[in-house]
Amino acid sequence: MRRSALFVLVLLSFSMLAGVAPSWAARPIDSLVPPTTKGFLSIPDAERLRRDFEKTQLGALVNDPEMKAFVEDLVQQIETKLGRTESRLGLKPADLRGVPAGEVALATMQPGGDARQHAYGLIADVTGKSEQTNQLLATVAERMRVKGAKSSVKQVQGVSLTVYQMPRQQGETTSERAVYFVTGDYLVAVDHEVAAEQILTRILDASQKSLKDDAAYQATMSRCRAAAPEAQPHVRWFIEPFGYAQALRASTDARKKRSTDLLKVLANQGFTAIQGIGGVVEFGTGEQELLHRTSIYAPPVNSSGAPYNLAARMMAFPNSETVAPPPWVPHHMTNYLTMHWKMKEAFEYSKTLIDEVAGAPVFEDIMDSLKNDPNGPRVDIRQGLVKYLAERVVFFSDYRLPISTTSERWMVGLEVTNPAAVQATLDKAMSSDPGAKKRVIGKHTVWEVIENEAPAEVEELDIGGAGFGEFEAEDEDEDKDERPLLTHAAFTVGFGQLLVASHVDFIEEILNQGAGQATLDSTKDFTLVNDALTKIGAGSDAVRYFTRTDKEYHTTYELIREGKMPQSETLFGSVLNRLFAPDEKGAVREQQIRGDKMPDYEKVRGYLGPGGLFVRSEADGWFVAGCLLKKPADGMGPAGPMVSRRSAERR
Repeated sequence: MRRSALFVLVLLSFSMLAGVAPSWAARPIDSLVPPTTKGFLSIPDAERLRRDFEKTQLGALVNDPEMKAFVEDLVQQIETKLGRTESRLGLKPADLRGVPAGEVALATMQPGGDARQHAYGLIADVTGKSEQTNQLLATVAERMRVKGAKSSVKQVQGVSLTVYQMPRQQGETTSERAVYFVTGDYLVAVDHEVAAEQILTRILDASQKSLKDDAAYQATMSRCRAAAPEAQPHVRWFIEPFGYAQALRASTDARKKRSTDLLKVLANQGFTAIQGIGGVVEFGTGEQELLHRTSIYAPPVNSSGAPYNLAARMMAFPNSETVAPPPWVPHHMTNYLTMHWKMKEAFEYSKTLIDEVAGAPVFEDIMDSLKNDPNGPRVDIRQGLVKYLAERVVFFSDYRLPISTTSERWMVGLEVTNPAAVQATLDKAMSSDPGAKKRVIGKHTVWEVIENEAPAEVEELDIGGAGFGEFEAEDEDEDKDERPLLTHAAFTVGFGQLLVASHVDFIEEILNQGAGQATLDSTKDFTLVNDALTKIGAGSDAVRYFTRTDKEYHTTYELIREGKMPQSETLFGSVLNRLFAPDEKGAVREQQIRGDKMPDYEKVRGYLGPGGLFVRSEADGWFVAGCLLKKPADGMGPAGPMVSRRSAERR
């Protein structure tokens, strides 16, 4: 959520569309794109978005003179690296400044519902903006001429479509095309002729089926409206996850030939039950800096028993009133997450997924080997660990100063019903691992493990990029360095939890902290966020999350500023390194964002407030809502007159 492409798109929209006056004459764009639209992002009123965003601390941050050089440089970098609209359509984001009169939308489409086809389009309401629109079209025409594109005009249903055919590049079997037309107060730019004609048909004939008629789209939008009927979102978005991933794959045919097709595996394992994910975003609501609501539409596919099939049955997240931080979570943590999950059942349901990824029935073989192999740990995972798993997971993190690539520390706690039995299983398993080092901390036995083995090669699903992103083409290379996500970890049992941490010293600190420490939910910022989440519907939930963004962004910010993000061992940095590492074995990826113009972090910290979200399991999927608040002056101080949930429970 916090690092999604959505926020980048919104920021770009401000620079693109400043000075736009809203118009409500045109039909909503979701009625103009075909039902085979797999990704959709709409800004209903760009001027209102800009105006309300500037009321927030985030807007103040972007407009701070200290940030000007970096923001301008960042926008330029994003346009350069993710400028798909320019490469496919000959259109740069800045070209749209002053052109739209109302709604602007981006769409990723699958023409004809064919998984081998892909289309990307931009549609803008240009009512009363003929002069600006004509100037934009002239700019595009000149840019296409310089690129060597051949232009032609095609008449379809009485409308002139300008088609630009790009020169064929080496290795390409077909030439890329871009189609432009203006009709019915809409400017349309699409990189696929069939998709362009499908949009034109819907502009001319309102009775044609469109995205707005799609059941999953309707369900997600309706659920978000039901949560706040009077809200006027600044951004609306929707993705049909599997169709969207197929469309992006079709744009580059990027799947590794020798790796497991993870998209196919997930589909086979029942995860297509997730038919759509959609939501809305608001800025500057008065109480919140940012407010978002998301609906994950996954209606049951079984009428009895588990609602889903095969490995998708792992998606069992019961709601619970127990969401407050446990007393052993320190009050000064960067973030905190609790999740309720049927872990015992999920373990068994993972069997078919693991077997399909491996391409052979290996799950039971692994269990048998761990239990009976004389050269193995001789551990019965089911009887020694899985049977004692409860239904709650806790995650939290912090970082050490000074900032370095190893500063971030995190911990996961899996609630267990028999801590002694789980510790015995852990001791038996680790004692036979030559890479595990035993430490004794008070009454606790802690095991530290350094990971040197490379993981199995499995395709990464990359859904980032401009607009709705695209898969990065990856050459087949047997020597590509597949680095593990975690290079080191520590394990023990404490507080009724199986604890897993990134650093052994973090476990030591948590185990050794004295009694009577301040609790996380007694701090002012946590209480503010908890109250804000309650106002937008939080209660009995499957997931609850709290973050101090001024702390959460600190490590990443400094590493980018110093040009060290590729060497980062943070969770976020590790994921980036796995996704974007170069093919050469042992090579370090190039940092994607230059940080030489970033100001000192203290200039940024004051703009970043606390936030949080909740996830609720519902009959047909999950509902997610969250917010970002202004930063209080003394965020980690006592809550004062406000009473924390645990304090109320004690009373």
